[in-house]
Amino acid sequence: MRKGLLMPVVLGMMAAAWGGTVRIVNDTDGYAIYYVYISPASSDSWGKDRMGENEILEPGDSRAFSVQDGMYDIKLVDEDDDEYIRWDVNVEGDYVWNVTLDDLGESDMSDGGSIGGETVTGNTPVTIVNDTDGYDIYYIYANPSSYDNWGEDRLGSEFLDSGDEFTFYVRGEDYYDIMCEDEDGDTYTFWEEWVGKGGLKIHVTLDDMD
Repeated sequence: MRKGLLMPVVLGMMAAAWGGTVRIVNDTDGYAIYYVYISPASSDSWGKDRMGENEILEPGDSRAFSVQDGMYDIKLVDEDDDEYIRWDVNVEGDYVWNVTLDDLGESDMSDGGSIGGETVTGNTPVTIVNDTDGYDIYYIYANPSSYDNWGEDRLGSEFLDSGDEFTFYVRGEDYYDIMCEDEDGDTYTFWEEWVGKGGLKIHVTLDDMD
């Protein structure tokens, strides 16, 4: 085999072996995460710390961990030894956990969890443009229309200024329900929006207010 062909073959084998990722976003607003454990839901032990020796996840940072698709339990431990645990997380492709202080303790994700359920992520861009002419958007929710939950806030600890835009990623070739909430608590809901291979861009105006 020629040397130039070795790398694509190896990368292809690695992609097939893993298939998914668990991305941890530290939105605790002040507490570094020292330990990350990701264990198959059928396991009776947490296994090794995924962060590695002398590594920490600072507030505002994120890190992705490769896994095979399947059911997992996830435990995070912050600098104060406080624990954030999610049981029975369904990982299909990319799973994103925007960790906040509201996640302290344990959540059973098998029934959607206590914070909105699974958030669908992928590689297809969805861009929200804030054209409300003066109102900041504080929350953005989006999940396939076939789901019965909104998932997590896509903005995390950020907010979308009037006149700016924000892009997040989902699995394409599906219909999505999308809801934005502004600083006054007013909502803007877009039902059954088709997200094709090229993605989707939505301009949110005051005329879209529910």
